[in-house]
Amino acid sequence: MDQKITGIIARAQEGKAPAYEEVMELLALDEASPEATAVRGAANDLVRAKTGNACAMWGQIGIDVYPCEADCQFCSFAKSTTCFTEHVTMSVEEVVKRAKEFTKGGDLYGLWLMCMNSYDEDYFLEVVKAVRAAIPPQTMLFSNIGDTDVEYFEKLKAAGLDGAYHVKRIGEGELTKIAPERREATIAAAHEAGLQVQDCCEPIGAETPNEAIATRLFEIKQRDDDYGVYNGSGVMKRNSVPGTRYEGLQNEITDMRLALIGAIQVFVMVEQSKMPWFAIHEPNSVSLLSGGNSICAETGFNPRDTAEDTAGNHGLDVPAVRQMFYQAGFRTLVRGDGTRIELTPEYMEAKLAE
Repeated sequence: MDQKITGIIARAQEGKAPAYEEVMELLALDEASPEATAVRGAANDLVRAKTGNACAMWGQIGIDVYPCEADCQFCSFAKSTTCFTEHVTMSVEEVVKRAKEFTKGGDLYGLWLMCMNSYDEDYFLEVVKAVRAAIPPQTMLFSNIGDTDVEYFEKLKAAGLDGAYHVKRIGEGELTKIAPERREATIAAAHEAGLQVQDCCEPIGAETPNEAIATRLFEIKQRDDDYGVYNGSGVMKRNSVPGTRYEGLQNEITDMRLALIGAIQVFVMVEQSKMPWFAIHEPNSVSLLSGGNSICAETGFNPRDTAEDTAGNHGLDVPAVRQMFYQAGFRTLVRGDGTRIELTPEYMEAKLAE
């Protein structure tokens, strides 16, 4: 074992985050090396100790699709490469139906409602009101929408929204037609409106430089320092979406690589007063043994899928997510209101029988 790496691990276990240069050394590790295995194991131990071996299930409904003017080069909706040629929007009734299906039983921590980069504000406000009235009170409601301002976020909050997922992605403004400053302004607007903020290190592909990953991890940490309202963070791989410049598995990172990056994020965030949920996407068991404790079920349109409904194709359903957590050794599931459910064999069997 490299003594410098073991020193970084030991300090993280004592609650001291690594410096930027040390993160770069961790990112350079061979994902199958003993050092990388030790990093993943230490992150797993840290997160489970701090949370009481708990996990959180999320769900997302993609409610509309069209050839998107943001033209993100990694996205299935990008105007220049998409197979979606029409503008299709779910009815409010259909969104509510899917939300009820996702949240039945009450175990879902939070539900994201995802719109495209440009969206109908009146429609989305109506959806938020209808979904909030239809789902259990313990399930939090989050937006995943294009850039917006404080005033609209305030309307969404009044309608029942709890938080917003918004990211300045790796390559923003170069691989996309969205200015990084616009993304930052939206994140600040969500915070100013009193919403909880979620961020992520994404999208990560085989070509993504370690410098870009390290910079994003420290930006996320700084935002948590500034706002103090984080409800979750995480790491997300870039899928090889057919038709895009990144088509083909040679452009994707492996689950082992994603797990290592997720573990490194745990080290970076170890000094935070409240360790956030660490989301892993795409969901995989290796990452759930490396510090990840939050994964998402999906239905509707999906920017990493070319199917009209990602459920049953690319996206997992809620029972599959719950089973992944159980098989990864998590024994407590946390709902959005903080209540905790023990994932006993009896509970799992009862859920399978529903």
